[in-house]
Amino acid sequence: MAVAMRTRGTAQHTSMRRPYSSLAADVLALAIGLTTTWTVRFVGDLPVAEVFLIPALPLLIATRVNRAFRRDVRPILILMGLWLLGQVLSDIYRSTPMQYWMRGDAAILFFAMDLIALVVLLGRNNRRKIIFVAGSAVGSLLVTWLHPTENAIEAPWKFGYSSGTITLVLLISCFFYSRRNYIVTGALLFGILGVNLLLNFRSPVLDLLVAIVLILPVVPERIGRLRILPHAGSVLRVAVLVGFALGAAWSAGQLVKLASSSGIIGEEAQEKNETQAKAGVLLGGRPEIQVSAVAVWDSPILGHGSWAQDYKYIEMLNDIEVEQGIPFELEFVESSSGGGLIPSHSHLMGAWVWAGILGAVFWAYILWMAFRGTLRVAILRPPMAPLFAVLVPAMIWNILFSPFGLSVRMSDALTIVIMADLLENSKSTAGDTWARLRGRLTGNQFPRRSNPRVAPMVR
Repeated sequence: MAVAMRTRGTAQHTSMRRPYSSLAADVLALAIGLTTTWTVRFVGDLPVAEVFLIPALPLLIATRVNRAFRRDVRPILILMGLWLLGQVLSDIYRSTPMQYWMRGDAAILFFAMDLIALVVLLGRNNRRKIIFVAGSAVGSLLVTWLHPTENAIEAPWKFGYSSGTITLVLLISCFFYSRRNYIVTGALLFGILGVNLLLNFRSPVLDLLVAIVLILPVVPERIGRLRILPHAGSVLRVAVLVGFALGAAWSAGQLVKLASSSGIIGEEAQEKNETQAKAGVLLGGRPEIQVSAVAVWDSPILGHGSWAQDYKYIEMLNDIEVEQGIPFELEFVESSSGGGLIPSHSHLMGAWVWAGILGAVFWAYILWMAFRGTLRVAILRPPMAPLFAVLVPAMIWNILFSPFGLSVRMSDALTIVIMADLLENSKSTAGDTWARLRGRLTGNQFPRRSNPRVAPMVR
């Protein structure tokens, strides 16, 4: 009796406490999302969101230590620690000035704090993910409206309003997608894709088109008794999905070419697309990767140090762009603050240039997670698939072709949390797929799973 009363009392106490702790976590998630794009000056620029995290992180870890260091996140944190080690060793070897050393180490440390905090707050909680992402979108729109950067003034859509607007459209489309209203979902995705195409913002065109072919029933599962697509979870289904993604990427390039040739975009945008097309869609728009590849070849094990600067690589970039007919003001770049910074324009190559091979290993692991996470979104098609199908494949693009820095630390941490949640139970699924394939090759029929609705009598 006493035990029962004590248990009932504890349950009542827990039920009274949970709403308040959950509400506090919701408020913190919203506050972090809203202030992700707002910055303050502390040694370098620092997002206001990370100012909230510094005092809150020890409390988050203390109250949810098992969640903060859950099993599937530990390899990421270990590799992040090795990345930091590589950065420290590279800075010692290169005698990096202390101010640059601090900035390089801080970027990794704050990224780690962002990741741990979001694992605790958002991990395995889609409702709180929505709160965070909605806050981030609204905050991005507000900061562009109230305090636009020079780039946002020059190109308000690409460097200002696009991120928040696209994110809000994706959240709205998740509402309809979760109710299997694929027509409205497709209309929203195609609509925002068209806006980006007309304004010549090419990256979202690729992201959105890949998302559309992966999550919408563009090709029916079957027509009558005729099966069109392979069974979900099969090896052939994975191959088909990879083919869809590659086809969408090719189609995105063709859409950009069509927009340029038809004259529906401005003359300046047409000239830019035509100039970059001569060197290829990817490398034409990102010649910095060619330069960073040379820098990596020059020092593949230990990096060039935090905030690595060498005017030799700037001159190399100038030569490449002159050959491609792209305007490049060499004297202005060399005389500007940080003008000698070795160009990379890639998470992977940037970490390799600064921290050496250990930085590259970290991002290679995250790249592998992103490939697997993309397949999981396409196979599972969860209720938040429109958002996930943009963020997760976009991580592949960012790792290969976008710089890592202040503005993306929090969004990268969010995407890693999403991928970790998607992949948490993927080992059993992968094992089932392999066993099915092996059974077909050997002629042994793979036993079917028992009906999940029927509880097993013995465990």
